[in-house]
Amino acid sequence: MSDTTIGRRIKQRAREDWPRRARCLVVLSLCILLPCCGAARRAIEKEAGPATETATEPATETTTAPVPAPAPETAPVAETAPAAETVNLSGALAGCRSAFPDQIAQAVARASCVIKATDLVRPLLPFPELLDRENALRKALAEQVQARAMSLLERNVQIQKLHSQLLDEERSRLPAAQADASRPPPPVSQWRQSNSESCGRLGGDSANCF
Repeated sequence: MSDTTIGRRIKQRAREDWPRRARCLVVLSLCILLPCCGAARRAIEKEAGPATETATEPATETTTAPVPAPAPETAPVAETAPAAETVNLSGALAGCRSAFPDQIAQAVARASCVIKATDLVRPLLPFPELLDRENALRKALAEQVQARAMSLLERNVQIQKLHSQLLDEERSRLPAAQADASRPPPPVSQWRQSNSESCGRLGGDSANCF
């Protein structure tokens, strides 16, 4: 057999085998492409999954807590005046004299103590602002006495004069029937009878001179 004949047969067989080889190549290509497509599809579905779930979740309703109603306002409780029987003005003043015996060196402290003692009588007075005026002068004079700018006797004279004026003002403001018929509580009577003219003289009654 010649070389020419052999070559022809090889070419003829090659032409006969080409369709089969082409089919194998197609099948091989599909085998390669299909897994890649499946993987790509799974990746796409995985990425789209959370977004789809988020979009399909129902919106939660926001509820607002009820606003509590404001508490009802309570009316201020009025201060009640102490019973006259419980007020011991004499004892309170005696405590001031005992705690601060020096009327010059301890004038300011003694005056502060007396002011607190007379505050017990204030709710019982018909015009408590009169006592406030007396205590304001008492404090100012005590500062001058302790500073040695005023004598103790002069201080007593000024307190006595103001106290007398305050009593006159109180009587003029009280109704005539009340001034005559009503009997004041003992602490009120003691305050009215204090700081008399005798307090403006040497040797005055110290128990009623404050």
